[in-house]
Amino acid sequence: MSELEEIKSCLIEMKDISSLMVDLAFSSVMYNSEDIAEEVYLLEERMDELTLKVKKLALKAAKEEEKPTKLLSIIEMASINEAISDAAYKIADLVLRDVEPHPIIQRIMEDTEEELGRITVRKGSVLIGQTLKQLKLPSKIGTRIIAIKRGTRYIYNPGKDDTIEEGDVLIAVGSDLDRLRELAGEEVEEE
Repeated sequence: MSELEEIKSCLIEMKDISSLMVDLAFSSVMYNSEDIAEEVYLLEERMDELTLKVKKLALKAAKEEEKPTKLLSIIEMASINEAISDAAYKIADLVLRDVEPHPIIQRIMEDTEEELGRITVRKGSVLIGQTLKQLKLPSKIGTRIIAIKRGTRYIYNPGKDDTIEEGDVLIAVGSDLDRLRELAGEEVEEE
């Protein structure tokens, strides 16, 4: 794979990550979710790695370019995505620093029946090997998976043909995350 192809791949992942981070950061504040705020932190670490990688690749590619200054826009794009992720990180940090949400946020939450959560698929889960289409989670339990973390890789806005695997971390939103936790094989705390 050439430097420019690697740069393209990294920039696409950076765009996906920054978009997901913004959604998760705001959701972590809205739902006062430390789990989701911590996921934003993990994504920020990945964004830092990608930013450094893009800059190194651009410098390497500059040696072979007739007009190396054309590559400055690539470095600028990486820096802009990094700035977006830094802002999302700061938003999520409000939750982890236990900053009291403004009353307007609490009023919004009172009107919201959905919650956001991070659920790990355990060994023996009935979800393993099933596609999202087969599971029909939105219609059966009112829960939608917005991302799947598989190892260090994320599947953003997973499609109906994406399959759940053991160890996947599901980022989900819905009205019955406890039911999804049960299906995933996680312990559900009684209220």
